[in-house]
Amino acid sequence: MPTQLGPYEITAKIAGGGMASVYLGRARVAGGADRIVAVKAIRGEFAGNEQFVTMFMDEAKVLSRLDHPNIARTLEYGISGEQHFIAMELLLGRTLLDVWDACATRSLPLRLDLAAWICARVADGLHYAHELCDEDGHWLQIVHRDVNPSNVFLTYDGEVKLFDFGLARARGMRHKTEAGIVKGKVAYLSPEQLQQLPVDRRCDIFALGATLWELTTMKRLFKREHDLATAVAVKEAKIPDPRATQPGYPDELWGIVRRALARDRDERYQRASDLARDLDAFSGQQANGAMGALVGTLQDDLFDGDRERQLGWLRKTSELDSEVNKGTDPPPVPLPSLEVRSAEDLEAAAKLAQFLAVGKPPSRPPPRRS
Repeated sequence: MPTQLGPYEITAKIAGGGMASVYLGRARVAGGADRIVAVKAIRGEFAGNEQFVTMFMDEAKVLSRLDHPNIARTLEYGISGEQHFIAMELLLGRTLLDVWDACATRSLPLRLDLAAWICARVADGLHYAHELCDEDGHWLQIVHRDVNPSNVFLTYDGEVKLFDFGLARARGMRHKTEAGIVKGKVAYLSPEQLQQLPVDRRCDIFALGATLWELTTMKRLFKREHDLATAVAVKEAKIPDPRATQPGYPDELWGIVRRALARDRDERYQRASDLARDLDAFSGQQANGAMGALVGTLQDDLFDGDRERQLGWLRKTSELDSEVNKGTDPPPVPLPSLEVRSAEDLEAAAKLAQFLAVGKPPSRPPPRRS
C-alpha cells in the first residue's frame, strides 16, 4: 500500500477491484481542516501495463470534466512516482444495490415515489454527461455504459450520485474497445449492446429503466442463473407488466418504465432529461427535500449505527498522524468499489455476444457474474 499519492497521505485501503485500489487519503490544508478524500490508483502489478494506464487516464479525463450534483465529484488526478491516481470526494452512505439487497432480505418494498425520485436524479446526472461539450464547444458524446444499482450511491445526507465511469465511451479517448468486446454488467446491458451495434445514450436509458423496474418490483428483471441465459433474456427484452402481480401499481409509472425499456431504441426515451421529467411528474418535484431526507432515514433504518461508524472513523482519521506506518489497518469506510476493468475481464460477455450473433455456444461455460 502506498504511503503518499500526490498531496494525499494514505491512511487506509478502503476498496478495490481487479485492476485498481481505492484508499483513504488526507491532505494537509494550511490554516484549515484536513481534506479527506477517496484516492483511486492502479494496483502496482498493473502500473506498467500501457492498456490499463490508458484506460485509467481516459477515465480521469472524463471524470475531471463532470461537475454535477448527481455525479461523484473528481477533485484532481495525476502521477505520483510511477503511480497514476484520481482523487474523488469521499461519500458517506451506501450503494443503491446495498439498499435494494437489504430491503429484499427483509421483504420490504421501496416506496414507488422514492424509487422514481432516485432514478430521476440518476437521469439528471446522465443527461448532463450525455450533453457535455469540451472547452471548444465540441460534443464529447459520453456514454456511461455501466449504469446499474451498484454504481449509484446514496449518501446519508440524501444525495444521489452516479459514479464509476471506468467503462464510459467518449470522443477523444485513446483506448478503443476491441471488436467483440461487450462492456457492462450483463443483466443491465441493452439489446443493441449484445447485437454489437454502435452505442449511444439510449443504452444508458435502457439500463436505468431496468434499474427502475427492479426498484419498483423488488425483483430482478433479466438476471438468470447463468450469464448466457441472462443475455438471451436481455436480447428478447420481454418486460413483465408489474400491474399483473402488484395490485395498485400505477398505470402512469408503468408507462414510464415500459418506454425506458423499449427493445427498439427509437421507441425509447431519446434523452435522459425526458425520463427525469416524467419521473418527477410522477413523484412530485416539490418532494425533493422530503425525498432526500427519506433516503437518509431509510439507510439509518436498514443499516443501524452505520452512519455513526462512518462519521466516527472519519473523525479518527482527521486526528491520526498516520496508522499506516504503525503497522495497523483500521476498519475501512464503506465505499463502492471503483475499479479499472480490462478487456480480458469482459471475455465472458464477448463470448455471449458471439453466441447471440452466430448461434454457436461458447467454447466453455462463462463464469457466473452479476
